[in-house]
Amino acid sequence: RRGEEEEESEEPLDLSWPGTCRARLFYIVLAPILFPLAFSTPDVRRAKWRMFFPITFIMSIVWIAIFSYLMVWWTETLGRTLGLGSKPEIMGLTLIAAGTSVPDLITSVIVARKGLGDMAVSSSIGSNLFDICVGLPIPWLVAWQPGSV
Repeated sequence: RRGEEEEESEEPLDLSWPGTCRARLFYIVLAPILFPLAFSTPDVRRAKWRMFFPITFIMSIVWIAIFSYLMVWWTETLGRTLGLGSKPEIMGLTLIAAGTSVPDLITSVIVARKGLGDMAVSSSIGSNLFDICVGLPIPWLVAWQPGSV
């Protein structure tokens, strides 16, 4: 079974109008994310764009930065709307932490359903380890100024 999954290749992104009502609803909801990504990032699943994989990698990092900025901004706005005022640590520890854990949960469930439980567990542990070893030190190093200690 694993051989069959490895042989399957993902199809390139298709932006044509879907046929079913459910697919059209998803298309409309995802359009604000899909269109900027599709027009700014080369789809290396197409043979003619394979050589542009470094640009795809760099643009992926740029889009992660843009979406991260927007997520924090929207979370701060939600916090002010809910009356939490100037307590960004509350928003960071609750909404953003929960929101960033959902994709890890979804990928772990998908991988576990495929019978790869060890990969699901290592994904969960690896994600948290990466956050602690890279996600925390880099902002501290950027904020740190020599001679201020």
